[in-house]
Amino acid sequence: MRIVRRTLGLGLALTLCAASLGAQFDPDAYYVSVPFTTNPGIYEVNATTGVATPFAVPLGIPHYGWLGNDGNFYVPDRAIPGVLKILPDGTVEILSQGGHFVFPVTCIPNPADDAWTVADMGSHKILRLDYDGTQTLLHDATSTGGLLDWPDGMAYDDDGNLFVANLGNNKIIKIDTAGNATVFADDPNLISQPGAVLIDGGGNLFVANYDLQTIARFRLDTGEGEVFAGPDSTKMATPNDMKFSRKGGILVSGRNGRVTHVDALGNLTVMAENPQLSELDGVSVLSDDTVCSGRFTNYGTGKVGSGGFMPQFRTLFAPCSGHTIALEFRDFLGGTQALLLVSGAPLENGVASFVGAPLLIDPAVPPFLAIPLFLPGSGPGEGDLTLQFQVPIEAGLEGLKLYHQAFALDTGVTFHVSATNGMLETWGL
Repeated sequence: MRIVRRTLGLGLALTLCAASLGAQFDPDAYYVSVPFTTNPGIYEVNATTGVATPFAVPLGIPHYGWLGNDGNFYVPDRAIPGVLKILPDGTVEILSQGGHFVFPVTCIPNPADDAWTVADMGSHKILRLDYDGTQTLLHDATSTGGLLDWPDGMAYDDDGNLFVANLGNNKIIKIDTAGNATVFADDPNLISQPGAVLIDGGGNLFVANYDLQTIARFRLDTGEGEVFAGPDSTKMATPNDMKFSRKGGILVSGRNGRVTHVDALGNLTVMAENPQLSELDGVSVLSDDTVCSGRFTNYGTGKVGSGGFMPQFRTLFAPCSGHTIALEFRDFLGGTQALLLVSGAPLENGVASFVGAPLLIDPAVPPFLAIPLFLPGSGPGEGDLTLQFQVPIEAGLEGLKLYHQAFALDTGVTFHVSATNGMLETWGL
Protein backbone atom coordinates (compact mmCIF):
# COMPACT_ATOMS: atom_id res chain seq x y z
CA MET A 1 0.00 0.00 0.00
CA ARG A 2 1.20 3.49 -0.80
CA ILE A 3 2.07 5.43 2.35
CA VAL A 4 2.10 9.23 2.15
CA ARG A 5 3.81 11.12 4.95
CA ARG A 6 3.35 14.83 5.54
CA THR A 7 4.09 17.43 8.16
CA LEU A 8 1.07 19.11 9.76
CA GLY A 9 1.52 22.58 11.26
CA LEU A 10 -1.01 23.11 14.03
CA GLY A 11 0.22 26.53 15.11
CA LEU A 12 0.85 25.40 18.66
CA ALA A 13 2.52 27.97 20.89
CA LEU A 14 5.66 26.67 22.59
CA THR A 15 6.80 27.67 26.02
CA LEU A 16 10.33 26.55 26.84
CA CYS A 17 10.80 25.16 30.31
CA ALA A 18 14.34 24.38 31.41
CA ALA A 19 14.81 21.31 33.59
CA SER A 20 17.28 21.36 36.44
CA LEU A 21 20.21 19.03 35.84
CA GLY A 22 22.47 18.12 38.72
CA ALA A 23 25.13 16.26 36.74
CA GLN A 24 27.93 17.76 34.68
CA PHE A 25 27.06 15.83 31.55
CA ASP A 26 26.05 18.24 28.79
CA PRO A 27 22.34 17.57 28.05
CA ASP A 28 22.80 18.81 24.49
CA ALA A 29 25.90 16.73 23.66
CA TYR A 30 26.07 13.21 22.22
CA TYR A 31 28.10 10.70 24.21
CA VAL A 32 29.29 8.06 21.76
CA SER A 33 31.09 4.74 22.19
CA VAL A 34 34.14 4.53 19.92
CA PRO A 35 35.74 1.05 19.99
CA PHE A 36 37.72 0.86 16.76
CA THR A 37 40.18 3.73 16.87
CA THR A 38 43.68 4.37 18.19
CA ASN A 39 42.22 5.84 21.39
CA PRO A 40 39.01 3.89 22.11
CA GLY A 41 36.53 5.15 24.66
CA ILE A 42 33.61 7.51 25.20
CA TYR A 43 33.68 10.76 23.24
CA GLU A 44 31.60 13.88 23.76
CA VAL A 45 30.19 15.29 20.51
CA ASN A 46 29.05 18.90 20.36
CA ALA A 47 25.50 18.79 19.01
CA THR A 48 25.93 22.13 17.22
CA THR A 49 29.38 21.81 15.66
CA GLY A 50 29.70 18.02 15.48
CA VAL A 51 33.19 18.25 17.00
CA ALA A 52 34.13 15.18 19.06
CA THR A 53 36.49 15.30 22.04
CA PRO A 54 37.70 12.41 24.24
CA PHE A 55 35.67 12.16 27.44
CA ALA A 56 36.64 8.82 28.99
CA VAL A 57 39.67 7.20 27.31
CA PRO A 58 41.32 4.82 26.83
CA LEU A 59 38.79 2.00 27.18
CA GLY A 60 38.65 -1.38 25.44
CA ILE A 61 35.61 -2.13 23.26
CA PRO A 62 32.74 -0.03 24.67
CA HIS A 63 29.30 -0.81 23.32
CA TYR A 64 25.71 0.46 23.95
CA GLY A 65 25.70 2.71 27.01
CA TRP A 66 22.99 4.41 29.07
CA LEU A 67 22.93 7.35 31.47
CA GLY A 68 21.69 6.08 34.83
CA ASN A 69 19.23 7.55 37.30
CA ASP A 70 22.16 8.34 39.62
CA GLY A 71 23.68 10.79 37.11
CA ASN A 72 26.49 8.49 35.97
CA PHE A 73 27.06 6.81 32.61
CA TYR A 74 27.11 3.01 32.34
CA VAL A 75 28.56 1.12 29.40
CA PRO A 76 29.43 -2.55 28.74
CA ASP A 77 32.99 -3.14 27.55
CA ARG A 78 33.75 -6.42 25.78
CA ALA A 79 37.50 -6.16 26.36
CA ILE A 80 37.30 -6.13 30.19
CA PRO A 81 34.82 -7.96 30.07
CA GLY A 82 32.36 -6.11 32.26
CA VAL A 83 30.30 -2.97 32.77
CA LEU A 84 31.91 0.39 33.47
CA LYS A 85 30.60 3.29 35.53
CA ILE A 86 31.72 6.68 34.20
CA LEU A 87 31.33 9.73 36.41
CA PRO A 88 30.40 13.19 35.03
CA ASP A 89 34.05 14.29 35.27
CA GLY A 90 35.15 11.37 33.05
CA THR A 91 36.48 9.18 35.87
CA VAL A 92 36.09 5.49 35.00
CA GLU A 93 35.22 2.81 37.55
CA ILE A 94 34.59 -0.90 37.02
CA LEU A 95 31.07 -1.66 38.25
CA SER A 96 31.24 -5.41 37.56
CA GLN A 97 33.79 -7.63 35.85
CA GLY A 98 34.05 -11.32 34.99
CA GLY A 99 31.46 -13.67 36.43
CA HIS A 100 28.87 -14.35 33.72
CA PHE A 101 30.41 -11.75 31.42
CA VAL A 102 32.18 -12.87 28.24
CA PHE A 103 31.16 -10.22 25.66
CA PRO A 104 28.73 -7.79 27.34
CA VAL A 105 27.20 -5.44 24.77
CA THR A 106 24.00 -3.78 25.99
CA CYS A 107 22.69 -2.34 29.24
CA ILE A 108 19.19 -0.91 29.67
CA PRO A 109 17.22 0.00 32.82
CA ASN A 110 14.99 -2.78 34.11
CA PRO A 111 11.24 -1.98 34.41
CA ALA A 112 11.62 -0.84 38.02
CA ASP A 113 14.66 1.30 37.09
CA ASP A 114 16.51 -0.04 40.12
CA ALA A 115 19.04 -2.19 38.21
CA TRP A 116 20.43 -2.85 34.74
CA THR A 117 19.48 -5.58 32.31
CA VAL A 118 22.63 -6.58 30.43
CA ALA A 119 22.96 -8.68 27.27
CA ASP A 120 26.11 -10.78 26.88
CA MET A 121 26.78 -12.08 23.38
CA GLY A 122 29.61 -14.43 24.23
CA SER A 123 27.76 -16.37 26.92
CA HIS A 124 24.29 -16.13 25.29
CA LYS A 125 22.97 -14.73 28.55
CA ILE A 126 20.87 -11.87 29.86
CA LEU A 127 21.70 -10.68 33.36
CA ARG A 128 20.39 -8.40 36.06
CA LEU A 129 23.16 -6.09 37.24
CA ASP A 130 22.50 -4.13 40.42
CA TYR A 131 23.97 -0.71 41.08
CA ASP A 132 26.34 -2.36 43.59
CA GLY A 133 27.71 -4.63 40.84
CA THR A 134 25.86 -7.84 41.80
CA GLN A 135 25.18 -10.13 38.82
CA THR A 136 22.06 -12.32 38.63
CA LEU A 137 21.31 -14.63 35.69
CA LEU A 138 17.88 -13.92 34.15
CA HIS A 139 17.87 -15.87 30.86
CA ASP A 140 20.22 -18.06 28.86
CA ALA A 141 20.12 -20.36 25.83
CA THR A 142 18.78 -23.24 27.93
CA SER A 143 15.97 -21.32 29.64
CA THR A 144 14.83 -19.88 26.30
CA GLY A 145 14.73 -23.23 24.51
CA GLY A 146 17.77 -22.34 22.42
CA LEU A 147 16.26 -19.10 21.11
CA LEU A 148 18.81 -16.80 22.75
CA ASP A 149 21.67 -16.59 20.24
CA TRP A 150 24.24 -13.79 20.50
CA PRO A 151 21.81 -11.31 22.12
CA ASP A 152 22.48 -7.68 21.26
CA GLY A 153 19.93 -4.84 21.64
CA MET A 154 17.01 -5.08 24.09
CA ALA A 155 13.86 -3.20 25.10
CA TYR A 156 11.02 -3.70 27.58
CA ASP A 157 7.38 -3.04 26.75
CA ASP A 158 4.90 -1.61 29.27
CA ASP A 159 3.89 -5.10 30.41
CA GLY A 160 7.45 -6.08 31.30
CA ASN A 161 8.04 -8.31 28.27
CA LEU A 162 11.64 -8.20 27.06
CA PHE A 163 12.36 -8.01 23.32
CA VAL A 164 15.85 -9.09 22.29
CA ALA A 165 17.72 -8.76 18.99
CA ASN A 166 19.61 -11.98 18.24
CA LEU A 167 22.68 -11.18 16.17
CA GLY A 168 23.42 -14.91 15.85
CA ASN A 169 20.26 -15.96 14.01
CA ASN A 170 18.67 -12.70 12.80
CA LYS A 171 15.58 -12.97 14.99
CA ILE A 172 13.78 -10.72 17.43
CA ILE A 173 12.61 -12.81 20.34
CA LYS A 174 10.13 -11.98 23.08
CA ILE A 175 10.67 -13.16 26.66
CA ASP A 176 7.60 -12.72 28.83
CA THR A 177 7.58 -12.02 32.55
CA ALA A 178 7.40 -15.77 33.28
CA GLY A 179 10.58 -16.35 31.23
CA ASN A 180 8.86 -17.96 28.23
CA ALA A 181 10.60 -17.17 24.94
CA THR A 182 9.02 -16.98 21.49
CA VAL A 183 10.08 -15.64 18.08
CA PHE A 184 8.52 -12.22 17.51
CA ALA A 185 9.98 -11.44 14.07
CA ASP A 186 12.40 -13.10 11.65
CA ASP A 187 11.63 -11.72 8.17
CA PRO A 188 15.03 -11.58 6.37
CA ASN A 189 13.84 -8.59 4.34
CA LEU A 190 13.41 -6.61 7.56
CA ILE A 191 15.97 -8.13 9.94
CA SER A 192 19.63 -8.80 9.20
CA GLN A 193 22.37 -8.38 11.82
CA PRO A 194 20.00 -6.60 14.19
CA GLY A 195 21.47 -4.25 16.78
CA ALA A 196 19.63 -1.82 19.00
CA VAL A 197 15.91 -2.25 19.75
CA LEU A 198 13.51 0.51 20.85
CA ILE A 199 9.85 0.48 21.88
CA ASP A 200 7.92 3.74 21.72
CA GLY A 201 4.74 5.00 23.38
CA GLY A 202 2.64 4.20 20.31
CA GLY A 203 3.02 0.41 20.30
CA ASN A 204 5.92 0.24 17.83
CA LEU A 205 9.17 -1.70 18.03
CA PHE A 206 12.14 -0.38 16.06
CA VAL A 207 15.19 -2.43 15.05
CA ALA A 208 18.52 -1.12 13.75
CA ASN A 209 19.77 -3.43 10.96
CA TYR A 210 23.53 -3.31 10.56
CA ASP A 211 23.56 -5.35 7.36
CA LEU A 212 20.49 -3.88 5.62
CA GLN A 213 21.36 -0.31 6.73
CA THR A 214 17.74 0.26 7.68
CA ILE A 215 15.55 0.91 10.68
CA ALA A 216 12.65 -1.57 10.66
CA ARG A 217 9.37 -0.98 12.46
CA PHE A 218 7.01 -3.62 13.87
CA ARG A 219 3.60 -3.30 15.52
CA LEU A 220 3.62 -4.90 18.96
CA ASP A 221 -0.07 -5.84 18.72
CA THR A 222 -0.05 -7.50 15.30
CA GLY A 223 3.63 -8.15 14.52
CA GLU A 224 3.23 -6.35 11.17
CA GLY A 225 6.58 -5.02 9.97
CA GLU A 226 7.94 -2.57 7.42
CA VAL A 227 11.07 -0.57 6.59
CA PHE A 228 10.76 2.68 8.48
CA ALA A 229 13.99 4.48 7.43
CA GLY A 230 16.81 3.84 4.97
CA PRO A 231 18.69 2.46 3.25
CA ASP A 232 20.81 5.53 2.52
CA SER A 233 24.49 4.93 3.32
CA THR A 234 25.30 8.61 2.74
CA LYS A 235 23.27 9.47 5.84
CA MET A 236 23.06 6.27 7.90
CA ALA A 237 25.71 3.60 7.43
CA THR A 238 25.56 0.28 9.33
CA PRO A 239 23.36 1.50 12.20
CA ASN A 240 24.27 0.15 15.64
CA ASP A 241 22.72 1.88 18.64
CA MET A 242 19.54 3.97 18.84
CA LYS A 243 17.98 6.26 21.44
CA PHE A 244 14.71 8.19 21.36
CA SER A 245 15.34 11.92 21.23
CA ARG A 246 13.51 14.16 23.68
CA LYS A 247 13.52 16.71 20.87
CA GLY A 248 11.68 14.28 18.62
CA GLY A 249 12.55 11.17 16.62
CA ILE A 250 15.40 8.69 16.96
CA LEU A 251 19.17 9.16 17.19
CA VAL A 252 21.26 6.46 15.48
CA SER A 253 25.00 5.76 15.61
CA GLY A 254 27.00 3.98 12.92
CA ARG A 255 30.01 4.15 10.64
CA ASN A 256 31.92 7.25 9.53
CA GLY A 257 31.68 8.52 13.11
CA ARG A 258 28.14 9.52 12.29
CA VAL A 259 25.12 10.34 14.44
CA THR A 260 21.91 10.45 12.38
CA HIS A 261 18.46 11.71 13.33
CA VAL A 262 15.32 9.91 12.09
CA ASP A 263 12.07 11.86 12.30
CA ALA A 264 8.51 10.54 12.53
CA LEU A 265 8.27 10.43 8.74
CA GLY A 266 11.41 8.32 8.40
CA ASN A 267 13.54 11.20 7.06
CA LEU A 268 17.29 10.99 7.78
CA THR A 269 19.43 13.95 8.85
CA VAL A 270 23.14 13.74 9.71
CA MET A 271 23.65 15.50 13.06
CA ALA A 272 27.37 14.87 13.52
CA GLU A 273 30.12 13.18 11.50
CA ASN A 274 33.77 12.48 12.23
CA PRO A 275 35.32 9.81 9.94
CA GLN A 276 38.42 9.64 12.19
CA LEU A 277 36.24 7.97 14.84
CA SER A 278 35.44 5.21 12.35
CA GLU A 279 32.43 3.31 13.73
CA LEU A 280 30.27 4.45 16.64
CA ASP A 281 28.90 1.50 18.61
CA GLY A 282 26.75 3.53 21.01
CA VAL A 283 25.02 6.90 21.30
CA SER A 284 23.49 8.51 24.40
CA VAL A 285 22.22 11.95 25.34
CA LEU A 286 21.52 12.91 28.93
CA SER A 287 17.98 14.17 28.37
CA ASP A 288 17.23 11.52 25.72
CA ASP A 289 17.94 8.61 28.05
CA THR A 290 15.01 9.67 30.25
CA VAL A 291 12.06 7.34 29.78
CA CYS A 292 9.02 9.22 28.45
CA SER A 293 5.70 8.54 30.21
CA GLY A 294 3.36 9.60 27.38
CA ARG A 295 1.33 6.88 25.66
CA PHE A 296 -1.08 6.21 22.80
CA THR A 297 -3.71 3.51 23.41
CA ASN A 298 -6.15 1.93 20.96
CA TYR A 299 -9.76 1.35 21.98
CA GLY A 300 -13.03 0.38 20.32
CA THR A 301 -13.72 -0.83 16.79
CA GLY A 302 -14.49 1.23 13.69
CA LYS A 303 -16.34 0.37 10.47
CA VAL A 304 -15.00 -1.64 7.53
CA GLY A 305 -14.57 0.16 4.21
CA SER A 306 -14.39 -0.91 0.55
CA GLY A 307 -12.70 -4.19 -0.22
CA GLY A 308 -13.14 -5.39 3.36
CA PHE A 309 -10.34 -3.16 4.68
CA MET A 310 -10.74 -2.01 8.28
CA PRO A 311 -9.28 1.53 8.55
CA GLN A 312 -6.59 1.81 11.19
CA PHE A 313 -5.60 4.71 13.43
CA ARG A 314 -1.98 4.25 14.47
CA THR A 315 0.70 6.44 16.02
CA LEU A 316 4.44 6.95 16.29
CA PHE A 317 6.62 7.86 19.27
CA ALA A 318 5.30 9.21 22.58
CA PRO A 319 3.13 12.30 23.26
CA CYS A 320 5.51 14.05 25.65
CA SER A 321 6.54 17.64 26.14
CA GLY A 322 8.63 18.80 23.18
CA HIS A 323 8.46 15.50 21.29
CA THR A 324 7.71 15.13 17.60
CA ILE A 325 4.95 12.55 17.09
CA ALA A 326 2.91 11.23 14.18
CA LEU A 327 -0.71 10.22 13.61
CA GLU A 328 -1.21 7.56 10.94
CA PHE A 329 -4.31 6.75 8.96
CA ARG A 330 -4.07 3.40 7.16
CA ASP A 331 -6.22 1.23 4.87
CA PHE A 332 -8.87 3.79 3.91
CA LEU A 333 -10.27 4.13 0.41
CA GLY A 334 -7.75 6.16 -1.59
CA GLY A 335 -8.45 9.58 -3.08
CA THR A 336 -11.24 10.60 -0.74
CA GLN A 337 -12.16 13.13 1.95
CA ALA A 338 -11.76 12.33 5.64
CA LEU A 339 -12.45 13.94 8.99
CA LEU A 340 -10.36 13.66 12.16
CA LEU A 341 -12.38 14.23 15.33
CA VAL A 342 -10.73 15.10 18.66
CA SER A 343 -12.48 15.26 22.02
CA GLY A 344 -11.82 15.33 25.74
CA ALA A 345 -13.82 12.15 26.44
CA PRO A 346 -14.56 8.76 24.83
CA LEU A 347 -17.75 6.90 24.00
CA GLU A 348 -18.11 3.13 24.20
CA ASN A 349 -18.99 1.05 21.15
CA GLY A 350 -22.75 1.01 20.57
CA VAL A 351 -23.55 4.18 22.53
CA ALA A 352 -23.68 6.49 19.49
CA SER A 353 -23.06 6.52 15.75
CA PHE A 354 -21.92 8.94 13.09
CA VAL A 355 -23.40 8.36 9.60
CA GLY A 356 -23.83 4.66 10.36
CA ALA A 357 -20.37 4.18 11.92
CA PRO A 358 -19.61 3.73 15.65
CA LEU A 359 -18.82 7.11 17.26
CA LEU A 360 -16.02 6.59 19.79
CA ILE A 361 -15.39 10.19 20.91
CA ASP A 362 -17.79 12.50 22.74
CA PRO A 363 -18.36 15.74 20.75
CA ALA A 364 -20.02 17.35 23.78
CA VAL A 365 -16.82 17.35 25.85
CA PRO A 366 -14.20 20.04 25.13
CA PRO A 367 -11.80 20.41 23.59
CA PHE A 368 -13.66 19.28 20.47
CA LEU A 369 -11.99 19.65 17.07
CA ALA A 370 -13.03 18.54 13.59
CA ILE A 371 -10.03 18.56 11.21
CA PRO A 372 -10.68 17.92 7.48
CA LEU A 373 -8.18 15.69 5.65
CA PHE A 374 -7.65 14.39 2.14
CA LEU A 375 -6.46 10.80 1.76
CA PRO A 376 -4.23 10.29 -1.30
CA GLY A 377 -3.93 7.13 -3.36
CA SER A 378 -6.51 5.25 -5.41
CA GLY A 379 -8.55 2.18 -4.60
CA PRO A 380 -9.64 0.20 -1.52
CA GLY A 381 -7.07 0.12 1.26
CA GLU A 382 -4.78 2.56 -0.55
CA GLY A 383 -5.70 5.74 1.34
CA ASP A 384 -2.74 6.04 3.72
CA LEU A 385 -1.59 9.28 5.33
CA THR A 386 0.86 10.21 8.12
CA LEU A 387 0.75 13.60 9.82
CA GLN A 388 3.69 14.78 11.92
CA PHE A 389 3.60 17.55 14.54
CA GLN A 390 5.31 18.63 17.74
CA VAL A 391 3.88 18.43 21.25
CA PRO A 392 4.24 21.85 22.92
CA ILE A 393 6.80 22.34 25.66
CA GLU A 394 4.58 23.64 28.41
CA ALA A 395 4.20 23.01 32.13
CA GLY A 396 1.03 21.33 33.36
CA LEU A 397 0.35 19.14 30.31
CA GLU A 398 1.33 15.84 31.94
CA GLY A 399 -1.69 13.56 32.19
CA LEU A 400 -3.75 15.47 29.60
CA LYS A 401 -6.00 13.02 27.74
CA LEU A 402 -7.30 13.50 24.21
CA TYR A 403 -9.46 11.05 22.26
CA HIS A 404 -9.29 10.70 18.46
CA GLN A 405 -11.20 8.97 15.68
CA ALA A 406 -11.16 9.36 11.88
CA PHE A 407 -13.97 8.92 9.33
CA ALA A 408 -13.77 8.87 5.52
CA LEU A 409 -16.15 8.96 2.59
CA ASP A 410 -16.43 5.51 1.00
CA THR A 411 -19.09 4.94 -1.65
CA GLY A 412 -18.46 1.20 -1.56
CA VAL A 413 -20.11 0.62 1.82
CA THR A 414 -23.45 1.25 3.52
CA PHE A 415 -24.02 4.93 4.41
CA HIS A 416 -20.85 5.74 2.38
CA VAL A 417 -18.63 6.11 5.47
CA SER A 418 -15.80 4.04 6.99
CA ALA A 419 -14.20 4.67 10.38
CA THR A 420 -11.11 3.86 12.45
CA ASN A 421 -10.76 2.59 15.98
CA GLY A 422 -10.50 5.16 18.76
CA MET A 423 -7.12 6.44 19.94
CA LEU A 424 -6.42 7.71 23.46
CA GLU A 425 -3.50 10.15 23.66
CA THR A 426 -2.13 10.63 27.19
CA TRP A 427 0.55 13.32 27.43
CA GLY A 428 3.56 12.72 29.61
CA LEU A 429 6.98 14.06 30.49
